[in-house]
Amino acid sequence: MNGKTVIVIAVIIGAAFAGLFFLPKQKKTEQNNGLSEIRLDYANWSPIGLVLRQQGFLEEELKKDNIRVRWVFSQGSNKSMEFLRSGSVDIGSSAGVAALISFANGNPIKTVYISTTPEWTALLLKPGSTIKSVVELKGKTIAATPGTDPYVFMVRTLAQAGLTLNDVKVVTLQHPDGRNELLRGRIDAWAGLDPLMAQAELAGAPYLYRNVDFNTYNVISVRREFAEAHPELVSRVLASYEKARRWAQEHPAEYLELVAREAKITPEVAKLLLERTGLGDAAFTGKQEASLIEAGKALQRSGILKNDRDMETMVGELIDRSYFTAVSNRKEK
Repeated sequence: MNGKTVIVIAVIIGAAFAGLFFLPKQKKTEQNNGLSEIRLDYANWSPIGLVLRQQGFLEEELKKDNIRVRWVFSQGSNKSMEFLRSGSVDIGSSAGVAALISFANGNPIKTVYISTTPEWTALLLKPGSTIKSVVELKGKTIAATPGTDPYVFMVRTLAQAGLTLNDVKVVTLQHPDGRNELLRGRIDAWAGLDPLMAQAELAGAPYLYRNVDFNTYNVISVRREFAEAHPELVSRVLASYEKARRWAQEHPAEYLELVAREAKITPEVAKLLLERTGLGDAAFTGKQEASLIEAGKALQRSGILKNDRDMETMVGELIDRSYFTAVSNRKEK
């Protein structure tokens, strides 16, 4: 064996050992594309998100991939959509109509899952109000948060009564401030959101108008770039949401206690919140799309959304069933 042959053999052996040494690292990189952290929002009005965060189901699922989970608090659907648009979170919860408004205004997101089916908004009056009908709100002051389900509820309720936003004085406030101003008597009405709405109810604020069909679903949306780069990871996150939803269904007493503790509300408020929060839906089946289409058309008629796009097409582009379908397919195998 000459010197050249020895050198060639040594190079081949060295390359083989190098390949064996780096193989595990390469496999790990292929699993998570080098991702070290995933960011989600959580909110007091999104009880399954509270369960997911407190129970640690997602952390447990991603621990083997060394992916950290970072939680960001969101005061309202509008904040959740801002976080997604800015890239501050990868996955966010909101009202379905909030996701639609944000998407229509250029936020590149996919809506992929239904967390709950709530009746979480209504129109409330200040304590002691003598107003009996929506028509009587003409010229009155209403607090609401733009880009959220309560705001859209207000718009649709006014339209149903033959009124427009020009007929009332809308005060833009975040949800907690709206509740506080209502209870202080500084505004006439508030487009409320649970659990703040339940607090106002228990404090003596009467309902003026409720309509469960004007509420849109609590949905989970993903940044489009993130979803397309990490489709399997998104499905694993949704599987963890499903685990949290099933836990809530199977442990009603613990669920109520957890929501009260995590949202820092009384058990009485938590009870009202959960009594009107359905857990029966998770996948989009058509009825949710229909609800969003109707809400979107109402927003186009009121001028909040431009009337230059077909609403059926827009909702179809927003909703992507494939990520949760992958979860369902895994459960069936």
